[in-house]
Amino acid sequence: MSQESTNDIGGRSRWRTASAALGASAVLLVAACSPPGSSPDSDNDQPADISTEVPTDEEIELVMAHYEDGGLGESIERLIASYEEMHPNITITPRFTSFEDYGRSIRLTMSADAPPDIAQAGQGYVMMGPLVEAGLLLPLDAYAEAYGWNDRIPEGLLAQSRFQADARSFGDDNLYGLALGGNMVGVFYNRRLAEQLDLDLPPATLADFEQALAAAREADITPISLGNLEGWPANHILSSLMSRHQAGSEMLDWIYGREGATFDTPSTRDALAVLDRWVDERFILESANGTADPAAIGEFIDGESLFLFTGNWSAATIDQGMGEDAGFMLLPPLRAGDPQRATGATTAPFGIHADSEYPDVAANFIDFMTSDEAADVLLEGGYAPLVPEALESGAEVSGTRAAFNEAFAEVLADDGLTLYLDWSTVTMNDALFPVLQQLIGGGATPDDVIQTVQSDWETARGSS
Repeated sequence: MSQESTNDIGGRSRWRTASAALGASAVLLVAACSPPGSSPDSDNDQPADISTEVPTDEEIELVMAHYEDGGLGESIERLIASYEEMHPNITITPRFTSFEDYGRSIRLTMSADAPPDIAQAGQGYVMMGPLVEAGLLLPLDAYAEAYGWNDRIPEGLLAQSRFQADARSFGDDNLYGLALGGNMVGVFYNRRLAEQLDLDLPPATLADFEQALAAAREADITPISLGNLEGWPANHILSSLMSRHQAGSEMLDWIYGREGATFDTPSTRDALAVLDRWVDERFILESANGTADPAAIGEFIDGESLFLFTGNWSAATIDQGMGEDAGFMLLPPLRAGDPQRATGATTAPFGIHADSEYPDVAANFIDFMTSDEAADVLLEGGYAPLVPEALESGAEVSGTRAAFNEAFAEVLADDGLTLYLDWSTVTMNDALFPVLQQLIGGGATPDDVIQTVQSDWETARGSS
């Protein structure tokens, strides 16, 4: 995003924290070098012997590749400084690359003669899959057992960083990374406009939410700001609706690539019918396809719309621009009291290079970054906590970020994170995003969306 602050949760982090917002073929070209199902370059064996002890008798340098900037990047810098103070013989050298360039270069970076010891690797088939398939990432299950990651972090969150060694499917088998926090898509709203329209927010059900949309339209207020020029934002609305119409397991089976899963379900059709109706009733404007995401956020901040679908990566910008006028809520369920589900995931995890000279030290540092001692630093930097206990730390978070963290904890308690649709194949960005643009522009139907998306999913698995 063009709008950033020192606590920006990362306008460009929506895919690095989850949703593949690159939406461009450049990153896919990197991933396409290793299509799912080909033979891995190594056997991806678990390390035979590990230690949780940090050596004190030698000078050790670890290189860490990442793309976090703003508050997230500052958190990493603070954690590095704290770790080096605890271990004076250890130097952690961060190697920052802008998000736009990171995805294009990470496969080459990890294949170089002097690769980083620790690297950030986005989940799914766009980044982590090719690295796993090429044997460039070390399985971390032995470290997870030794450090208690399996007990500290819910399995539903760890599963996002699990891959089969041949990278044909993910969601189970070996663990290849550990995330520092979480992200989630929700609905930001303008409190001042809601009061003007005499609306009681948040609504209890999706039907109540649609009544609020209608009230805004009748008052000549844009119901939903959407900047879909880049193609990816509309898929956040679709996935949010899908999570309200179907069980989370149904979405996860399809995203993870499990046998027998399909996008063509009655509940997916119900969600697409709602999205199509929102376009027809001008709750979402056709001009959205010509509006960039930062511009839509700016319109919302300027009071031109009632609602905005986005994630916690936009919260700091919204808080800075709107102050107490901004609110955050989850998209309401179909029925009041239904379990809380939402599109979201962990942030992009950190993995260890398979040939690192010091994997034990690298794992120790990753453990430190995700420890209770690091919770305050992560919260202050804008990371959403992966465990509810982190919300009880001393870090003060206010505004929509505070509301977000409370909602995120509710979703985690219900095991309700349903991940991102574009994680499902290497090429799903190129299939899903354009057809949703066409739907919003009136050039495609819900049937077209289903056929396009499922065809890409089947082709990627050699089942079409």
